Amino acid sequence: MFLAVYNSGQALVRDTRVVTLPAGPAAVVFSDIPNTVEPTSVRAAADGMTVLDVEYSFQQITSGSLLDAAVGTEVSVILPDPADGNSRIVRKATLLSNVGQPVFMVGDEVYIGNFEAVMLPKMPQDFDTEPTLTLTTNCVDQGKKDVSLSYLMGGINWQADYTLTLGKSGTTADLDSWATVTNNAGHAFKNADLRLVAGDVQRVQAPKMMRNMAMVAMDAGAESVSATASETPFSQYHVYSIGRPISLPARGSKQVGLFSAKAIPVKQTLTSRYRSGSGHRQGTISQPVELAVVFENTESAKLGQPMPAGLVRIFMPSADGAQLLAGETRINHTAVGNALDLTLGRSFDVTVERTQTAFKKVGKKSYEIGWKVTVKNGSSAPQDIALRESFPGSWTLLSADAEYTDVDAGTIEFSLTSVAPMQGTEGKSINYTVRIDY
Repeated sequence: MFLAVYNSGQALVRDTRVVTLPAGPAAVVFSDIPNTVEPTSVRAAADGMTVLDVEYSFQQITSGSLLDAAVGTEVSVILPDPADGNSRIVRKATLLSNVGQPVFMVGDEVYIGNFEAVMLPKMPQDFDTEPTLTLTTNCVDQGKKDVSLSYLMGGINWQADYTLTLGKSGTTADLDSWATVTNNAGHAFKNADLRLVAGDVQRVQAPKMMRNMAMVAMDAGAESVSATASETPFSQYHVYSIGRPISLPARGSKQVGLFSAKAIPVKQTLTSRYRSGSGHRQGTISQPVELAVVFENTESAKLGQPMPAGLVRIFMPSADGAQLLAGETRINHTAVGNALDLTLGRSFDVTVERTQTAFKKVGKKSYEIGWKVTVKNGSSAPQDIALRESFPGSWTLLSADAEYTDVDAGTIEFSLTSVAPMQGTEGKSINYTVRIDY
């Protein structure tokens, strides 16, 4: 069996089934079909066989579908006893409708209201415990045929999961990558040739995925960048071939190793961002300081692997060497040659506060605004921090008492290095004045 899973929530299945067919027309019924199959995608082929039509049938047994089928028939209804609120009575009734809520004809009266249960005299026809696929075929000769069956289905998905473990120095990290395949189709796959397609493949309509899946299995990961899964390009996407038979439970998840890399050079950064406006601000404004781990997805940085979208968990060593979770973040598909900037959370010890030191309207839609930005380091070691200041409209920096760089057309950055621990009560401050024109 061939199984290609897309990280958009669909899968392509190819299976070969041996069927004995007569010469001429015949009806071939296949069971063991997922109930999330897309019927219009079904294709079948065999030597000497022509497919005349394809019929997919699955009338699922639910309370709603059973009541829909029972409309117009006599049923038994358990109703509250009008003479005793604690008692129940069983009445024969005709089910008139099941739109919104069931409506019954009880004797000569129409009953709309509460009931405890409805009992049907027999099972309605045309209900299936499992889906079936029926092919009308025409064969030139009789005998056993290897029928190749293919279809698209929903209810199955995959994403990448990464573990980034920083070393004691905090300047290198090991990366382990896993593919988590989640199957909620209610259909198991045994010994499948599994392919994982990474990329945003456009589909006209994607079936809804059900949540709250339990992880039921995990396969061992790899020890180096030479992955347990081989990666090859496919159009503008990437395909991972697992290279060994994989079985998926009918409902659950399985993890398989993709690749790993050792001693990747990483950098820890602290960044505080603020977007200025044209308003007059009073008092002290506190702004968050974000902790991030940054590294390059290049061969020279000991990585150089296409990285499918997924969740990254970052672990760092504590003072006694224990690896603790430092944060989680999600990444988009990241091609080779791109950088990853993984925001982990907010700094506990390094804080940033700002005060508006000047505000003047100099034109109809022009303002001159002065800011004092103060960094305080409550940790025991010097810290580097980047202050990113963004401005709306057209702007000009009139003065600044620290060097800065232009990040983009609307942002500048002050890079403060080695901010000393507890540098007095004032911390380390920068001052600047900007003119903003709307």
